Amino acid sequence: MSAYRDRPVLVTGGAGFIGSHLVEELVRLGARVTVVDSWATGHRDNLAGVIDRVDVCTLDLRHDDIRPLLTERGVEVIFHLAGNAFVPTSVENPRWDFETNALSTFNLLEAVREASPRVRLVYSSTAAVYGEGVRMPIREDDPAVPIAPYGISKLAGERYTAAYAKLHGLHTVVVRLFSVYGPRQRKQVVYDLIRKVHENANELFIHGDGSQVRDFNHVSNVVAAMLFVSERARFEGEVYNVAGEDAVSIAELARIICERMGAAPRFVYSGDVRPGEAQRWTADISRLKALDYRPRLGLADGVADTVSWFRREIEGAGSKDAAAG
Repeated sequence: MSAYRDRPVLVTGGAGFIGSHLVEELVRLGARVTVVDSWATGHRDNLAGVIDRVDVCTLDLRHDDIRPLLTERGVEVIFHLAGNAFVPTSVENPRWDFETNALSTFNLLEAVREASPRVRLVYSSTAAVYGEGVRMPIREDDPAVPIAPYGISKLAGERYTAAYAKLHGLHTVVVRLFSVYGPRQRKQVVYDLIRKVHENANELFIHGDGSQVRDFNHVSNVVAAMLFVSERARFEGEVYNVAGEDAVSIAELARIICERMGAAPRFVYSGDVRPGEAQRWTADISRLKALDYRPRLGLADGVADTVSWFRREIEGAGSKDAAAG
């Protein structure tokens, strides 16, 4: 029997990319799911497959009080995924990024402390907290020196999460996610490359020089890891890296995508590096593996799955446009 059957679970940012996949899996496991979203970046369409089996609440953690929801629903587990997850946006609007990530996390922790201190809280963070990283692969106890507002705001949320565990006895754990991709992600490098190849099969423009390395991880692996941690972690504010152990250069990623899409464009590189982005991120997930977790879906199959979703999206958009015409 599922550990989540009939358990009241709350997912902040549940209409977002990762959040919606997590919500679907929780529903499949029999949980009673409440989705909280401000709709700043979330989409109701992401929940289309389960919308009649979840409770959806519009709430902005920057200023709305979530305490009544926690007590009314008897929430036992919170997956906190709400927030900004895009480096360029944080560079352009650091105040909004701070409020959306750090302030919202602080407000949620205060609500849990005051209303539901027995709740288990899984905080979704990012590899961006490591900055450039002092060594590869990166371990959880390596220095966290973020180089963009996004990494700083997420690290602040981590620190508050750990402090509330130590000072107030809250049950918290942190997962640091490395380069997540998959269906419903409509930005970031994997999606951008797929879209560009679709639009122009002769020439592919790539930011940087193609040598940047990322540890890509399909969203299904991330969901599995988060659920795994939620069942097996100590919940003492500890941190787990979550990655797919599929580190490749952007140039190699582009080659895999082109192969899957049956295209052979000429690669054109910008040669520059976007502000706030590290050159290389690879993860050591030994701590997560110690809980007996293993990634399920590799890069080749994950890219194939994402390309298939993209094509369905394009076909669906074409059908809508034809109907409208």
